[in-house]
Amino acid sequence: MDASYRRSGAGGGSAPRSVEEIFKDFRARRSAILRALTHDVEEFYAQCDPDKENLCLYGYSNEAWEVALPAEEVPTELPEPALGINFARDGMNRRDWLALVAVHSDSWLISVAFYYAARLNRNDRYDPAPIAPVPLGLVLVSLLFVPC
Repeated sequence: MDASYRRSGAGGGSAPRSVEEIFKDFRARRSAILRALTHDVEEFYAQCDPDKENLCLYGYSNEAWEVALPAEEVPTELPEPALGINFARDGMNRRDWLALVAVHSDSWLISVAFYYAARLNRNDRYDPAPIAPVPLGLVLVSLLFVPC
């Protein structure tokens, strides 16, 4: 897949435009990364060859994942995930390496959610349906503590 696919997040979809859409995007990307690190771990491990250049783990909003080089264009539209996840693979215990990739992936997921949240205007940050509006920051912080 090319860099434009990674930047758009799902292959042509538009950026999330509400708190709910940001949460759905976060959950889908998280699901993709979890699948790469658990169910598809053998395939993921094989793709992270230390002899290759700096690789990143991408989770997409369509719940697909990919190990690929980062986008060459600077600045990219979305924050880039951790660079060079493949270099430490053979120098660490496998479980420790997977845990390290997971920690970096969590940080990337939060940065993508905050990137989208920063682009919302005042009206987009609040759901008009609730009696008391919930600030976006509280919603995003709750993502850290509530399992998806």
